[in-house]
Amino acid sequence: MQLGLFMMPLHPPKKDRTICFEEDIEAIVLADELGFSEAWIGQHHSVAWEPIPANDLFIANLLPRTTNIRLGTGVSIVPQHHPVNIAVRLAFLDHLSRGRINCGFGQGGVPTDWGLFDLPDPKTQGLMTVEGIELVLKLWQEKAPFDFKGEHWHVKITDPVPELGIGELLQPYQQPHPPIAMSVIKGTSMAARMAGARGWIPMSTNLVPVPTVAEHWDTYCAGAREEKREVPTRDIWRISRSIYVGSSQAEAEQHVASGTTRQSFEYLIQVLGSLGQLGLMKRDPNMADSDVTPDYCLEELCIVGDVDSVTQQLHALHGETGGFGTLLMIAHDWDDADKWRASMARLANEVVPRLP
Repeated sequence: MQLGLFMMPLHPPKKDRTICFEEDIEAIVLADELGFSEAWIGQHHSVAWEPIPANDLFIANLLPRTTNIRLGTGVSIVPQHHPVNIAVRLAFLDHLSRGRINCGFGQGGVPTDWGLFDLPDPKTQGLMTVEGIELVLKLWQEKAPFDFKGEHWHVKITDPVPELGIGELLQPYQQPHPPIAMSVIKGTSMAARMAGARGWIPMSTNLVPVPTVAEHWDTYCAGAREEKREVPTRDIWRISRSIYVGSSQAEAEQHVASGTTRQSFEYLIQVLGSLGQLGLMKRDPNMADSDVTPDYCLEELCIVGDVDSVTQQLHALHGETGGFGTLLMIAHDWDDADKWRASMARLANEVVPRLP
């Protein structure tokens, strides 16, 4: 099993932003040193708990600081960017990294982000996401002249001057393009079905219980079969979990219960509740909303303990889901930097080597 990092990020709103960003950089540099295979960085424009507004700029900052780790957008929120900007900026990063870039695409965001960009309803944003991804792929593969007209964007270069290089877009370093991933949340996610139909990477969220995560793979395979595509091996599947490996079981439980990890779930519960999506967190659909508490999330959605306990829990996760290729550790706020560094080291050096 490979080990990666998924960084939303998660930081208390009152924490100094500069310190937050410096700690996020340090976390990924440390992950690179510890042999993590990849890191995915999220993006929001109006969310204090998740304050990285430009994940491509953040990745560019990390490229000269890291050596082997692959860096990905987790995700590029397609309705909030023009597809041409997405295509050329990611292609540029791909060259700057000499092919260490992964590209995650999704819809995402919160209502304040949607209002900020004057976006339509979520369903229409979903259609925009599909169209935008198609345009990015075309721009990575087609040469001018072209004229792509969809429902939401019209992209064209009709009068190129090839001898002067006018009308020539930057193509990615990796050919035909960098690996593409889709974030997957709901059990019957259209993103999972689309990823399966295209052979892209399914990347399961950390916000749903394990039975829902297991359903992601079934949906992904259904998408592949619909397009008569051979289903990839489970190695392509990424599963995200909040993980803390403490020096002892008691220390681990005390740390996540009393620190910002618990606070982050207070925030996430409120966000999902405001969107009418609290059911995503429930193992039992008949649970009352009031039963979805931070303590429930720490128990149900997190993997916390000493080395032996975390190893056992991850073996159980592997068995219940049927197996997967890469475990993505969620990057929580470093409320105690030394403890989080030690947790990452224990996970990489003592836990993962014992997993399938």
